[in-house]
Amino acid sequence: MVELSPIFRKAYWGLAATGAAYAAFLLCLTNVTIQRHALYANKIVSAWWVDTNKPESFGFAKNQVTAFNVTTPDFECLSAWHVLPLDVYAENEEDLLSEPSSHDDFSRSKAFRLLTEDPEARVVINFHGNAGNLAQGYRTDTYRSITSLPRTHLIAIDYRGFGGSTGHPTEHGLITDGIALTTYIHTTLNIPPQRILILGQSLGTAVAAATALHFADSVAAASLLPAPSNPAISTEPKTAPPTDFAAVILVAPFTSLPALVMNYRILGLIPILSALRAYPSLQNFFRARIVDTWDTSSRIAALVAATAVGGGASIAATRAADADAGGVGAGDEAATAAARRLRLHILHAKNDVNIPRRHGEALYRVASGALGMTSDGVEQGEARVVQGENDGSGGGGETGSMGWRRRRSDGGGREVLLDVLAWGGHNRVVTFAPVQLAVLRGFDGAGAAS
Repeated sequence: MVELSPIFRKAYWGLAATGAAYAAFLLCLTNVTIQRHALYANKIVSAWWVDTNKPESFGFAKNQVTAFNVTTPDFECLSAWHVLPLDVYAENEEDLLSEPSSHDDFSRSKAFRLLTEDPEARVVINFHGNAGNLAQGYRTDTYRSITSLPRTHLIAIDYRGFGGSTGHPTEHGLITDGIALTTYIHTTLNIPPQRILILGQSLGTAVAAATALHFADSVAAASLLPAPSNPAISTEPKTAPPTDFAAVILVAPFTSLPALVMNYRILGLIPILSALRAYPSLQNFFRARIVDTWDTSSRIAALVAATAVGGGASIAATRAADADAGGVGAGDEAATAAARRLRLHILHAKNDVNIPRRHGEALYRVASGALGMTSDGVEQGEARVVQGENDGSGGGGETGSMGWRRRRSDGGGREVLLDVLAWGGHNRVVTFAPVQLAVLRGFDGAGAAS
């Protein structure tokens, strides 16, 4: 007969040790440095032996990828890749093969000229998720997938502290990086906004939303911006003409970090706060100590509001400045407001175990509400299959192996879409055809509107 008391004793101490380790883990996360290392995981590289200076090792053609650097306003140096579209590469293969494999100056490369001198060139700005570098995991598959589309260039960066980029990641810092890259493409490369599309995945969706909001309404964006780590950096918003891009595509987004950690599990196993569900006061204690909150929900609401006719804080500020200067008349103002457009496309896989699809659905509801629409009634009738087989269950594909779509439009130049895909998980989904289609239709819609 097995003696029970030693077994119970071992179980007790095992549970006590697990609880103590979990408590120590949570207390460690209240340290800002440890918390940011856990959030951004920028030092975790799945294949540290891979050389990002050799893009051909990731399946690209020779000189299809050109590495270059972007300098931010706070003097961080960001590593970046420019990936040529396959059709453009094929047309210029001989010249590209004869070039050296690296350039000290991106502007002297053939790839730079193919991008800046082509009036049909389109640019996808890609913001990747946390961990590693711009060539990790499925990211290079994403680049090849997107650049297989006609005349569609892709530019990606490593945020500060990631890969070969300098600095340390923070919410303010990553948003600064996103704005710096977009400014470089729009201003330095002189690519018009209707030929620029912003694409983000996971953490990159938060960067994408913040970047899009900055260009749509810099004053509203500044009001949601956390303080910089370096107090010498000015956070005063700069009033600028609002800029609307071809589309903003968010793949596997989250509403905010405090909302995400309530159910998030590291590697799908280790809970952060869900184990404290019975102790809401403790959950709130730890949530209140999250430094970088990444409130995408508020930024999406502000983005939709900014593109409304006559909406946006920076538009109001611009009007006031023009009135003081005796500038823009009512006719010009109306023309500017009427020209605003927005295509916000959210995609989320049903089998995403990292970020549940309800985060994507919640962001869609926020955007729909900001459009002045509800998220029920007639919208349910607008659902249609976008992936998988219709199992006849009805209800917009809530059960079975079927993905579905929701779409809302104000009847003018603004629309929001949600694609819930049957498959794709958290990381692979961005390589799937529905994302390619979202990019293609985003550019096509911008071309029709311009």
